[in-house]
Amino acid sequence: MPRSLASFHPPRAAEPLLRDWLQPSRDVLFRWTMAMATSEAGRRAVAEMAVSIQRLRGPQEFGLWLYSAALQAALHQDGGLPEGSLTGLPPELRALLRLVARRELRREEAMALLAQRMDFVRGRLVQTRLACQTAPAPLDGLSRQDNVVPSV
Repeated sequence: MPRSLASFHPPRAAEPLLRDWLQPSRDVLFRWTMAMATSEAGRRAVAEMAVSIQRLRGPQEFGLWLYSAALQAALHQDGGLPEGSLTGLPPELRALLRLVARRELRREEAMALLAQRMDFVRGRLVQTRLACQTAPAPLDGLSRQDNVVPSV
């Protein structure tokens, strides 16, 4: 009977879900969402809603609402997101907000990522970025049809 060698590599820990991964960044994300409000009344409305949801529905529901509010705030930035405003947010979250602001990732798609593991989310971000890139123009500037030699 053949013997197998013991594996000395510890198994990799499972990646957290996006909603769990966002927990440490909630304060920074909340401040960012507040900063994206265009008026004092808008900031007051966001703050009042945040307090209400935390008190009435708890931290899990607050995290969901906060992520949704941040995506909505990103959608309302017509000229794109000011890069300086994203300072302090994790790179994956910055990428999600940028893609939503540029309408390269729909809000519904970004919301659906909450239930996905971070390795899937990172893969989806890369896939979306690549899909948004335009194909390079041919080097000679001619289309394929122009290169056809007429038959005699």
